[in-house]
Amino acid sequence: MFPLTRCSAEGCPAFAYKDTGYCYHHNPDKEAILSGFISNLEKGNLIRDISIVNAEVRNVRAGKGLCIMASNFSFTVFEDTAFDTSSIIESFFDYCIFRRCTFIGDDIRYSVFAGSSFIDCRINDSTVIHNSFMGIDANNSDFSSNDFYFSNFSLSKLVDTSMEDCNLKRTNFRAAMTKNVSFRYSNPEEAFFRKEEGYTI
Repeated sequence: MFPLTRCSAEGCPAFAYKDTGYCYHHNPDKEAILSGFISNLEKGNLIRDISIVNAEVRNVRAGKGLCIMASNFSFTVFEDTAFDTSSIIESFFDYCIFRRCTFIGDDIRYSVFAGSSFIDCRINDSTVIHNSFMGIDANNSDFSSNDFYFSNFSLSKLVDTSMEDCNLKRTNFRAAMTKNVSFRYSNPEEAFFRKEEGYTI
């Protein structure tokens, strides 16, 4: 897991990047840190135990076999970024903005995307189990052909977003708002909705 040491900058609540003593934003090597992260994404290297918060990542295609493990990227903007054929394990992407991003053929487990926005994104043909998507805002996105077993979409807003041909067993949609969402070929009857809330097919 990324170090839980607080940044040495006065009043900064963020976690330090590795053993530098400073968070990403207060780090004197800020540009090198982001450049190194993007390089590792593109090469498909193992990315582990780092915290880079509130960064901007654009026009990046992850190398085949990328693995992100036990890392923190909260409040980061990802635009036109492809995480295809990647593994994301026990990592934090909460309150991020994903715009025109793809997660195709991925293995995503025990990770947090709570409060994030997904705009014109695709998550397809992936294993996406035991994750938190609580309170996400998904618009015009395609979340089809995935295994969402035991993932949490409660309090989310899903608009013009497809969840077709998905395994939704024990997936939580309580208090989620769904508009123009298709669950065709999925099993929403095995998911959790409020009794008074229906689902559309």
